[in-house]
Amino acid sequence: MQTKNKAVTVAAAPLLVAAAMLVAGSTSAVADCGFSDGDAAKGDKVYHTTCVACHRENGRGAVPGAPDFTKKGGVLSEPHSALTMHIKNGFHSPGKPLAMPPKGGNPNLTDQDIKDVHAYLHHRFGCG
Repeated sequence: MQTKNKAVTVAAAPLLVAAAMLVAGSTSAVADCGFSDGDAAKGDKVYHTTCVACHRENGRGAVPGAPDFTKKGGVLSEPHSALTMHIKNGFHSPGKPLAMPPKGGNPNLTDQDIKDVHAYLHHRFGCG
């Protein structure tokens, strides 16, 4: 019986941590979604200097064509390679009037900056 209780406790631990973060008001999704090539803390800085103008602090988009990063089954659920290519090369959502320019319009972004903001997106908004 004790082994069964330990298994339930171990299995429930991640849920308890997530619930505690929600109660504490944390805005982090605490997810990496299998993407480990970037640094989410550095990506936070990139997001807030390059991306936030169009994608907003809440990730729901400020301009027509900017995706909602909080949407289930949205852009953050796509393969990592697709998201990286959208950030690097720009992307025009079908039927939307505006396109994202390559590197969010910041030609100084490095490949590492792109990996970092990719990691931040998953950490902040989850896996879609």
